[in-house]
Amino acid sequence: PLLTSPAVVPFPDKPMLPGFELWQPPQADVYEDGMPIWEIIGTDAQAVQFPLKPGRKVTCFSGAMAYMSDGMNMDVKLAGFKKTFGRLAGGGSLFQLTYTNDGTQAGYVAMTPDYPGMIVPINMSRSGRINCLRDSFLCSTINLSGLETDISAGFNPASSVGSFLCSGIDFIVQTLQNGEWAFLMAMGTVVTKTLEPGESILCDGDAILAFDASITIEIRTVGNVAAMCCGGEGLFHTHLTGPGKIWLQSMGIDKMRRLFPPKVVSNSSSSSGDGGGD
Repeated sequence: PLLTSPAVVPFPDKPMLPGFELWQPPQADVYEDGMPIWEIIGTDAQAVQFPLKPGRKVTCFSGAMAYMSDGMNMDVKLAGFKKTFGRLAGGGSLFQLTYTNDGTQAGYVAMTPDYPGMIVPINMSRSGRINCLRDSFLCSTINLSGLETDISAGFNPASSVGSFLCSGIDFIVQTLQNGEWAFLMAMGTVVTKTLEPGESILCDGDAILAFDASITIEIRTVGNVAAMCCGGEGLFHTHLTGPGKIWLQSMGIDKMRRLFPPKVVSNSSSSSGDGGGD
């Protein structure tokens, strides 16, 4: 039997501003017997568990697997120079792992992010190309015909040199397209916003998790000189224009890292005599 956890109580049904949605995991597709193709377990440090029928596959980067049933087969591949280079540039690992249920009975495998956070499933069969934060891809399913999500890298799709340099988005972004279900790693609360053609939103660069390739990226100054120098928001906001969908997170990994800067420890002995002696 699969590992299970208590059902998560849904968020209260409260009205939000038009176009915004408090993100919740969508309902997963199911097998003929009603078993879900995937299920997300936990609240703030989640795992995604895949009940795999015989012949079903899941792909991920190195180190994502948490546990699996006996009889699962792991295959490691480079997938060619171009795809491998794209994965590395996008923040992924050198090797791509594929877990296949080669048995005759149903099995399972579970994946976990590199840091405590949320897992965001995206139905790639209903989405076009998606640009996302580097190293945000966790894993993806492979359908029975062998179609899998293409994970690569691309340049920041900013509309100008200034936007490219100052938008708060890395010069290299991770790109996803094709396939069945893809799963991203996020932190904090995840909010989605669907932008209509010509509709814009101002964001902090650290709050952006992913966005449709149709989104246009520009920058806008945060305000006057006093606001730029003393507001604590930097010099520019990221200006996103639709049409398309964006995924926002309240505590990006880069923002979290700045809260815990590396501590420099000096190994040199003190000459004040505090080190003791014979």
